[in-house]
Amino acid sequence: MIFSTLLLSFVLPQVEAVETVWVAKAAKVYTADDAGMINNGLVIVRGQKIVWVGPASEAEVGEDVSVVDLGDLWLVPGLIEPHNHVAGGLRDLNDTVFLANPELHTQEVLEPENPLLLDGLAGGVTSALFIPGSGSNMGGFGMLVKTSGKTVAEMTVRSPGSLKVAQAGNPERWGYGVGRALMNWNTRNTFEKGLGWAEDYADGKTAWDPQWADFAKLRDNSVPVSVHTQIYQVVMTTITMLKRDLGLDAFIDHGTFDGYKNGPLAVKYGVAVMNGPRQFWFDRSTSRIEGCAAGWAKNEGIVLGYNTDAPVIPQEELPFQAAMGVRLGAGNAESALKGMTAYAADALNMDDIAGILKPGLDADFVAWTGDPVDPRSHVVEVWVRGESVYKAEEGRRF
Repeated sequence: MIFSTLLLSFVLPQVEAVETVWVAKAAKVYTADDAGMINNGLVIVRGQKIVWVGPASEAEVGEDVSVVDLGDLWLVPGLIEPHNHVAGGLRDLNDTVFLANPELHTQEVLEPENPLLLDGLAGGVTSALFIPGSGSNMGGFGMLVKTSGKTVAEMTVRSPGSLKVAQAGNPERWGYGVGRALMNWNTRNTFEKGLGWAEDYADGKTAWDPQWADFAKLRDNSVPVSVHTQIYQVVMTTITMLKRDLGLDAFIDHGTFDGYKNGPLAVKYGVAVMNGPRQFWFDRSTSRIEGCAAGWAKNEGIVLGYNTDAPVIPQEELPFQAAMGVRLGAGNAESALKGMTAYAADALNMDDIAGILKPGLDADFVAWTGDPVDPRSHVVEVWVRGESVYKAEEGRRF
């Protein structure tokens, strides 16, 4: 009997899963790409991927293809949260043993389908960067995740997703208390050691070392450095040390207080800014209340997005951060929506995965009652990798 079973498994042909093709139709389809807004648009999905986006008048849909007609709703890319602490149990990850802990990873503590993550999904957030805390200068490597998925494997987009660095603020309370001079030296020294190991390992000059292994991905810029940084002096150090001097693909993940005064420097070195969750600051030099995102937005060519630092602000309130940015002078509703989609994807090095509605990318999109940057709008339905994972009519969570 055992022999017969083995024989059958060997001789029978493998049956490949058939990828379902279906269509989403909406009055407004916002691509966050060059096509911008498409009136009466269609998004055609095969399996987990988008295969076509455009006006309904330019597509021929077969009678046997399922069409989800969303009527007057807006269909937009899934939002991307670039600063997330709620996708897992970070209490199980002690990232303050040392002032720099580059060997740690959040993958070990990811919690699929936890309530906070599901609330974020109900707010239209389909991807997130799940990172360690900011109690040390280098908390470890985070991971890019989908906010939907029953297992770690289903949720994982890329691990590592970024190396988390915090240059000042919280780390000053580490141990006996440390100043910025020591923190700057420690951060640079750790990077130089890690990048030096990566270069030697690539040349076959050293053995594999788990402490430094992922620095190879920092060296080739396939993984960015997400930097908890705010206040003018510290933001300037982020740009000059990490991007100018070390050549790392770093982005500013906060950039609040008067950090925006480094705008020209960020543009010069191509450093993206994921602003928030604080959106205004009283500038004593001008005796004015200034919008933080507005300060960055004044610089032509800046890549500007938003974050919630969830749970500091609930992840599902990411659009409110963008709305406040616009209210205080940062661009318009379209630039804010791009900040939560295409620009965030660019900062996180996942623009080949999600962030825009384009053939070949994951079918992550959200149906809204209107403009997502308008606080009166809410999510009606969410798709992740082509699968409907949330419907407000089944019990609105947010």
